[in-house]
Amino acid sequence: MNFSASIVIFKHSYMDVCETLNCLLSIDCCSKIILIDNDASDWANKFIHSKITYLKSEGNFGFGYGHNLAIQKYAKESDYFLICNPDIQFSQSEFQKILDFAETRTEGLFLPKIVYPSGENQFGARLLPSPLNLFARRFSSKLAEKLDQNYLLKDLDLSKPYFVPYLSGCFMLFKSNCLLELDGFDERFFMYMEDIDLSRRCAEKFGTIYYPLATVIHHHEQASYKNAKLLKAHLESAIKYFHKWGWFFDPSRDQLNTKCLDQRILKINKQ
Repeated sequence: MNFSASIVIFKHSYMDVCETLNCLLSIDCCSKIILIDNDASDWANKFIHSKITYLKSEGNFGFGYGHNLAIQKYAKESDYFLICNPDIQFSQSEFQKILDFAETRTEGLFLPKIVYPSGENQFGARLLPSPLNLFARRFSSKLAEKLDQNYLLKDLDLSKPYFVPYLSGCFMLFKSNCLLELDGFDERFFMYMEDIDLSRRCAEKFGTIYYPLATVIHHHEQASYKNAKLLKAHLESAIKYFHKWGWFFDPSRDQLNTKCLDQRILKINKQ
C-alpha cells in the first residue's frame, strides 16, 4: 500500500510549504510528492529529494489544471493519490488512521476532520450547496448562521464515519483507480468550486466518506473573503458550477444530500 501526493504552488516560498512537505515525507508509504508550479518558483525546481518530483505547468491555469497534470502522469503508479494544499499539517499516526480505514472500504474518496491550528473544526464535510447557501455565506451573516447548522453538518456525531457528498479540496485522499476513472478535476473551474464538483462526481459513482476519527490541521485564511479579485473568481466559479449542475432544480443534489442527512435520522432513531 502506497500513496502519491500532489501540491500546487503559486508564488509560495519554501517556508510556506516546508511543514506540509515534512509531514508527507514522514510517512513511510509516501512514494512520491509532486510539486506543480503554476508560476516560476525560485526554489522548487532546485529542491532535491528522492521522493519529490517537480512539474512546471504552462501557466497559471488554475488549481484543478495543476493537479490534473500530476494525476494524469503519476496517479497510476500508486494505490492512493492525495490532493493536498500547501498549508496542511498532520502527524504520521493521524494519517495512518485514515489510510488504514480507507483500506477497509470500497468508496473512492476520504476526508479526515479538518481543523484550524487552534483545534476549531473547519467543517470540511458539507452538504452540496444551493445558490442560497453560498449567497448567504457571502452577503448575509444572519441567514448564513441559520442555514449553516444544516449545510455544515454541525450536529454530526464525530465518533463515526459518514457518507458526505462534499468533502473539502484541501486534503482529498482518493483511491487512484477511482480518481483516474473520474478524470480528475473539471478544468473549467479556475479556482473554487472544483472540489465540490469532483467530490459530488465521486459521491455519485464510488461513494465519499468523512472520517472524523483522524484529524489534520489546515492553516486556512479564506482569502476570497478579503481579496476582491479572488471574490470575483469565486463568484465566477459558482456561476459555472450552478450552470453545470442546476440552480434551483438539481435532483442529484437533493438525492445525495438526503442520503447524507438520513444517516443522522437513523442515529437519532437508535438512541
